[in-house]
Amino acid sequence: MKNYKIYTFITILSLFFYACSSDDDSGLDNQAPSIEIHEPTTDQVFELGSELHLDIELEDNVELASYKVEVHNNFDGHTHDRSSNVTNASEPWSYSQTFEIEAGKTSYSVLEMIAIPADVLEGEYHLEIFAIDTAGNQSEAVAEFILGEVHSGEEHITIQNIMIDNVAAGGTLHPHADVEAEHGIQSISINIHGEDVTPTGGQVEWDFDETYTTYSGTSVEFHESIPVPANAAPGEYHVTIVVVDLDGNSHAEGAHFDIL
Repeated sequence: MKNYKIYTFITILSLFFYACSSDDDSGLDNQAPSIEIHEPTTDQVFELGSELHLDIELEDNVELASYKVEVHNNFDGHTHDRSSNVTNASEPWSYSQTFEIEAGKTSYSVLEMIAIPADVLEGEYHLEIFAIDTAGNQSEAVAEFILGEVHSGEEHITIQNIMIDNVAAGGTLHPHADVEAEHGIQSISINIHGEDVTPTGGQVEWDFDETYTTYSGTSVEFHESIPVPANAAPGEYHVTIVVVDLDGNSHAEGAHFDIL
């Protein structure tokens, strides 16, 4: 009888620890952060000695910890027929930097400008973004860009005189820009997203993404009327305007406005 009681006690104790372990496992954070790269856009061109503009959104279901920015060449052992205009350039550009994120953040906007050296090789480059949460889950996103203004066709597109006024929730946004594309306009896209906007109550962080194919010719005045949701959270928002020409070249410019 004593042995039976001992075995019963051990069995019950084992089941208790198994149940606790199962509960602990179900509470583990196995979901990696999400990364959305708004800038640079694919094959966007940057001049040597200028700045690489980053506009990136990070999100996690529990809490973000840090992010890492890396830049390396995509030459694949050759120059992709891209010759450098910099006679003293000796090697490709490489960059690596890790940034800590303030505790308690489930979303974070990366708005950085990284100085591009003036004496590196031109060509195709990769921007890699790594996002890590407090549980150690990691995700990665990649964007391709080009160093050297004479190699892509983007220099044939200009977006100037961007005007976007602040607007009240429930109102109408009227973005304006003067667009020129030497090889003809194929489409104009507009992307809107919040930057460190904190919705309360029934508010939402407004996102908008639309491509317009009604514009044509080589020079147009871009103007649209975009309804703003009545429950859009107040704060700063970023607009990216992307123009694609008939040869497939693209160029992007950004601006900011506030929802009041």
